[in-house]
Amino acid sequence: MSTASEAEVTDLLSNMSVPVVVVIMLVMTLLRLFLLSRKARTPLGAPQQVNSTARSLADVMGILLVLFVLLFLFFRPFCPHLFYIPSESMEPTLLGHESGQNIVTGVNHTDSVHDHIIVNELIYRFGDPQRGDIVVFKAPKEADGESKMNGLPQKENIQIKRCMGIPGDTLWIHDGAVYRKEVGQADFTRLVEPYLDPNIPLDNPQRADAMFGVHEPLTLKPGEYFVMGDNRNDSNDSRFWGTVDRNRMIGKAWRIYLPVYRARTLH
Repeated sequence: MSTASEAEVTDLLSNMSVPVVVVIMLVMTLLRLFLLSRKARTPLGAPQQVNSTARSLADVMGILLVLFVLLFLFFRPFCPHLFYIPSESMEPTLLGHESGQNIVTGVNHTDSVHDHIIVNELIYRFGDPQRGDIVVFKAPKEADGESKMNGLPQKENIQIKRCMGIPGDTLWIHDGAVYRKEVGQADFTRLVEPYLDPNIPLDNPQRADAMFGVHEPLTLKPGEYFVMGDNRNDSNDSRFWGTVDRNRMIGKAWRIYLPVYRARTLH
């Protein structure tokens, strides 16, 4: 799978958007009202009554509607969500590869490993993403390079990357490293990143289509975040399509739970 879809939702229901939830609730309500409007056949002059079968179905629909409201509007915001890693863009932190050789990086994998992770969505309801967070977000359409390459409409895919800069920071990727000037700092600091593979240096110079924070420093505006994959030379990220808006942030990757031998808390 390409880097256009960095994290796949393993539980579709738990990750429905609010507009989709509202539409489903509206359809269920209208269906229940329709069922309650179905009248039973009665003798001429007798009071009209709801068809017994329709009433039973309407009662079931009412129970489902209440459960749906409780699940999606009350319980879901406080529950961690599960995601699956299909690509190599966050290696070695998060594994997502098939056995064999990666034709882009030349790395030869002896086995197939795809991490399954728990994502904490609640944390960003009470605070903002921080530098170094591994964030799950809905990427802008411009990030869907696979669809563009195949001549298809670009989509807003779910991705997972590391937050390299928050509003007010200035990022500059050059000389084979990432430099950051935080709010209040006078000069850039070359970042020390222990989570990267020390045997794979950052491409220098960067690819020709890297347009953001590469040719010149990029200062992040309010509500803007700069994200990069830990597998820097095989990651479709902010360098190529720009920053991520705050309202696109879904949650913070918290823990790998599968495969069992890789289970650990993420940093």
